Amino acid sequence: MAKLLLNGELKDAEAAIFTGHNRMFRYGDGLFESMRMINGKLSFSKKHMQRLLTGVQLLQLRLPDNFLTNSLDTWAKNLWEANGTPASSRLRLSVYRNDGGYYAPETNDASWLLELWPMDQDQYVINEKGISVELYQDIRKPINKLSTLKTANAELYVLASLHATAMTVDDSVLINQNGNVIEATGSNLFAVKNGVLYTAPLSEGCVAGVMRAMIMEIAQANRIAVYEVPLPLSILLNSDEIFLTNAVKGITWVGAYRQKRYFSQTARKINELLNKMVSIPAEA
Repeated sequence: MAKLLLNGELKDAEAAIFTGHNRMFRYGDGLFESMRMINGKLSFSKKHMQRLLTGVQLLQLRLPDNFLTNSLDTWAKNLWEANGTPASSRLRLSVYRNDGGYYAPETNDASWLLELWPMDQDQYVINEKGISVELYQDIRKPINKLSTLKTANAELYVLASLHATAMTVDDSVLINQNGNVIEATGSNLFAVKNGVLYTAPLSEGCVAGVMRAMIMEIAQANRIAVYEVPLPLSILLNSDEIFLTNAVKGITWVGAYRQKRYFSQTARKINELLNKMVSIPAEA
C-alpha cells in the first residue's frame, strides 16, 4: 500500500489523517510545494526549500522541529524508499497551521504532509503535440504578497481550469489586475520572439515558480536572452512560441491560441538542456 509522511511518521496513504477541524480544509490556511524526483534524487530541492520557507515566514507558521532535523532531500528519499523506489515520482509537500480558532488561529504551530505518486518517465518529456489555450478574464489575479506563493487557496485556478474545460481547450491563461498576461492554471508562462525569451516578473503577481527560475538560469548559461517584463495581451498573438513551465512536468509547449499557431523549436532546445542538468545515475 502507498505511504505518506505526516510530521515525519509513515502512514498508509488512504488512512484518515484529518478531522473537520483542519485549518487547511476550513480556511485554506497553508501552502504547498509540487516537486519532481528522478532516480531517487529530488530535483531543485534547495529552491523548493527556499520558496517554502519564504511562504512559512509570510504566513507566520512554525514548522515542527523534526522537519529541519533532516533535509528535504532525506525526507523525500525516505518516502521514495517506502513506496518501492519508482524511477520517477511527483511529490507534494503541504504545510498547514494546526487546528484551533476561527479566522484568528489559536496557535501558529504547523504540521507537514509529504505525498508521492509514481510517474512513467524518468526525465522531463516535452509534449509532441502543442496544447491549446484560452484567456480566462472573469477574475483578474491581484498583485500582493501572497501572489507569488502556492497557497492552499487555489479557487482562482480551479475556476480557470473549469473555463478551459468549457471552452474545450487544454489550459487557461491568467491575467493580473492590470490586464497583463502572467501565467497559466498550474504553470508559469514564457513567450519567445526571434529567439528571445520573455516572462512576467514576480512584481506582476505570477507564482515564483521553481522551474521558471531554472529555465531562466539555463537560458542565461546558454546565451539565450531572457527578459522579465510585463506581458500585454498582444504577446499571445505576436510571439513565435509560447510555453508553460512547472516543477513536475517541466516544459509544455502551446500549439494554439484561438487562430494563432506557434512553433516549439526553442522549447525543445531548452527541454534538452534541462534534462542534461538533472541527468544522474540511478541510486541503489
